[in-house]
Amino acid sequence: MALMKEDLPQEPREQISESPERALYVQLIRAATRLEAELNRVFRPMHLTGATYNILRILESAGATGRSCGDISEQLIAEVPDMTRLLDRLERLGYVARARSNIDRRMVTVTISDNGRDVLGQLREVVSACHKRQFGALGEVGMAQLRQGLSVVLERLEHLERAQDSGGRGLPKHPPH
Repeated sequence: MALMKEDLPQEPREQISESPERALYVQLIRAATRLEAELNRVFRPMHLTGATYNILRILESAGATGRSCGDISEQLIAEVPDMTRLLDRLERLGYVARARSNIDRRMVTVTISDNGRDVLGQLREVVSACHKRQFGALGEVGMAQLRQGLSVVLERLEHLERAQDSGGRGLPKHPPH
């Protein structure tokens, strides 16, 4: 009979003393990871990810004029390393169309297709239900408090990033984890 991991003696886990800030950071990262994973399971049947879904939403709000790749990147919730690859995937799926400018061939405008709009329509209620499952236990007051607290954190981080970009002392480029 083979030994299983649970049959081996367990090393006592060293208690790591964490600051309240570090504990909150770890909790936020864990929560964000699980929230994103659940949402990605919702998107999977449509061959989407959180980033590609967000791109479709940005393009839907842009209407017939569409958006440039740079404009889309600026509006994304999270930075993505390769916008071109994501747009290639969405174009292969028939969810977006790209067109080069006649004036400046370097400029590409991206628009959402009818198929892309249909997919968003199909996902609207499913995504809403997913978010209700994820956050419903907080209630309206709890959600408002969480949004307010996170807004304060985000404003502070943006302030520190602007200070660093202007040569001041902000956050280190690669903060320790």
